[in-house]
Amino acid sequence: MNDRIADLQQLVELTRAMLEKAQVSLWEEVIALEANRRERISAFFLTPVEPELVSPVAESIRNILAMDHEIATLGLAEKQEASLALRQMEQGKKAVKAYSI
Repeated sequence: MNDRIADLQQLVELTRAMLEKAQVSLWEEVIALEANRRERISAFFLTPVEPELVSPVAESIRNILAMDHEIATLGLAEKQEASLALRQMEQGKKAVKAYSI
């Protein structure tokens, strides 16, 4: 197998691992995987893509972008849940303070 194809598959697998971690809210692990992936992506594109690999590279990029979109959606939902929980805690503190006076 071509080394470039193997590198490309690793990028897709790293992204898939990120998505799996995001689905179970392991955000610190997602961040660590993303840092690793970012380095690998930079290294991958230091050399031009060979013409015969343009199609598989394009397909892999589309897959990575689709998974990234799903990760971002999960992240936004997590952020909204945390924000709601924080607001509810603040309201609870205000209620306790109001009855303490």
